[in-house]
Amino acid sequence: MTIPGRLKDFLTSRPLPSTAFQLSTSWLTAARATGRNPKSGRHAILPLRSGSLEPSFDRPNIKDLAHLADRVHEALGRLDSRGRDISLLVSESCLKSVILSFEELPDSPAEREEFVLWRLKKQMPSLSEDIRLSFDVLNEGRPCRVFASVIRAAVLAEYEDLFARLGAKVRNVGLATLSLSGLLHLDTASSGILANIEEDSLSLLAVIDSQVVFYRSKPFLPDSREIRSFARRMDHIAREITNTVTFLEDREKARVETLWIRAVPTEGDDDPLTALKPLVPLGLKPVEPARWGGLKAREARLLAPLMGQLP
Repeated sequence: MTIPGRLKDFLTSRPLPSTAFQLSTSWLTAARATGRNPKSGRHAILPLRSGSLEPSFDRPNIKDLAHLADRVHEALGRLDSRGRDISLLVSESCLKSVILSFEELPDSPAEREEFVLWRLKKQMPSLSEDIRLSFDVLNEGRPCRVFASVIRAAVLAEYEDLFARLGAKVRNVGLATLSLSGLLHLDTASSGILANIEEDSLSLLAVIDSQVVFYRSKPFLPDSREIRSFARRMDHIAREITNTVTFLEDREKARVETLWIRAVPTEGDDDPLTALKPLVPLGLKPVEPARWGGLKAREARLLAPLMGQLP
């Protein structure tokens, strides 16, 4: 199966709703497909008050419930989505995700889940019991790769309750980077790295011969020089990408040639794509949604993960 089919709704196998939201530290974005025309729909892009949402795996995320509820209420109104099921993309800092390799997996779904959880806890021994596990088998060969992700039940409940109080039901929860993979146009020989640059993190998803083989997400520390300076941040990101290329080419014995990149727009004229081009030894390709052509470039970049999430 292709990457979009595999990873679009990795936390649940339910059909995807026609409405999707993304919550990050600075933005609430939302989109709803309308009618049968894939190029038509409604969207909302709303700034969030600083400090109202602080994504974390093991601490409360929502700091200003009233403000977030107001923003969700406004977005639901713009999309005419009150009472609807939604998909929700949360910050990658809310989850712990890893690709595991197995020589083989049990046939029984229940035994598979138990086996994956056992391996995950061996790799992350500090995991508490209060977690929700999801995993997706990426290939059936040997080694068999599994994308596994866990979220604390209490953290998930914060987001579900936020939307439930406004009449919306969270049916799918996912990650922006995996959703963006639905916008890639791959053939069987495609190899490259998908870089998703959010305002607070860098996430990398590596593809070799159209198979996902590597995932990593790193937050930008609030007190680091990289987050205060655009140039330093780009240098930091370039080093992470270059080191990942070296690691992959050594481990996978395959050449990595393409960097698919999506970056949250910055203030002013700074452009991550332009800044990274001389720093990274790869062919750079922006990840852009092909639908809703009337969107402005800045809007399209903010909404891109949602476009990959909509059915």
